[in-house]
Amino acid sequence: MSRVYVGNLDPRVSERDLEDEFRVFVVIRSVWVARRPPGYAFIEFDDHRDAEDAIRGLDGKNGWRVELSHNSRGRGG
Repeated sequence: MSRVYVGNLDPRVSERDLEDEFRVFVVIRSVWVARRPPGYAFIEFDDHRDAEDAIRGLDGKNGWRVELSHNSRGRGG
């Protein structure tokens, strides 16, 4: 499992918005969007390669910062 950090989010972004963006690349395990304070989220993937594909495809889009979470195990099937 790998976890991706998404920063610089508009406070109005929902779990559904992120699911729609990230599903273009891969199957998502879970999405969690912070509300207090707003502006960031974590998305989990089963496969580390899927996380890397999503990072390459979405980092910088909409002004987002997308990177592998520092707490991610970095391993996938």
